[in-house]
Amino acid sequence: MATARIGAPGGRRARTGWFDHRLARRVVQIGASAIVLLVTLERAAAGRGTTQPEALCPFGGLETSFRLVTGTGYVPHVHASNVVLGIAVLVLAFAARNAFCGWLCPLGFLQELVSGGSRLLQRRVRPIRQAVRWLKANARPLAVLDRPLRLLKYGVLAWAVGGAALWGVMVFRDVDPWFALLELIRLSVIPAAAILGVIFAAALFVDRPWCRYACPLGAAAGLVGTLSPVRIERVANACSACGICTRVCPMGLPVATADRITSPDCNACLECVGACPRAGALELRVGLPLLPLRPAPLASKEA
Repeated sequence: MATARIGAPGGRRARTGWFDHRLARRVVQIGASAIVLLVTLERAAAGRGTTQPEALCPFGGLETSFRLVTGTGYVPHVHASNVVLGIAVLVLAFAARNAFCGWLCPLGFLQELVSGGSRLLQRRVRPIRQAVRWLKANARPLAVLDRPLRLLKYGVLAWAVGGAALWGVMVFRDVDPWFALLELIRLSVIPAAAILGVIFAAALFVDRPWCRYACPLGAAAGLVGTLSPVRIERVANACSACGICTRVCPMGLPVATADRITSPDCNACLECVGACPRAGALELRVGLPLLPLRPAPLASKEA
């Protein structure tokens, strides 16, 4: 179903209402994070809560998948809710690419908050801005490591799922920053808490470092997302090559030079679509495999 446009493609994008998909994403992220915060505070106040930390983790469903398929039950600390959440994340990944990571994951949201706070300080405090610029300039040669480091999360996925299948325990649990986040007040998982601290420190300089390089759930959802009929396309004759879309992408994808964003790292946050100043330059499109893609009304650039 094609969308109707008013004005020529490639013209300046007209202002829209105050509530757009970017604000909607923030509302959803805050809501999901509030649920996790309530569970964390409940456990801290009562010593134990009605909801265990693992019960809110979709990755537990993947970790126990082998034992469920073979009929040997659940891996310890895994609940039926993990399986339901895990399946829901993968279904959502097929329907809307890796939208769980971009719209629902509290850990991803917290990384975005840290990165946003860092950018705010850089704008307001000149010494900090100069120090960060110096660090980034001197670290530029390390940019060649970005692509190979993105493969690390697939190794973590194989280790976590394979380890649970071989030994029947959650080998990833003690280093899982999601578990540390839920147990942060109690500080009962020291290795995972240390990793969580490293993630937030890295987020001062790199957007979503955990998501880019090490998250096994994001790796699994991203692989399923490559089969999704939903993707972002760049219309070359409407694009002004300003590069804004690449700069705002929290996953560091080269949106400005791609015809289609099909990377498994794309988490469907639509920040690039929202930031693009040109009408029709970036569009969210939907279509069946081997058939032409059609613009999706939600995020198309309409003047």
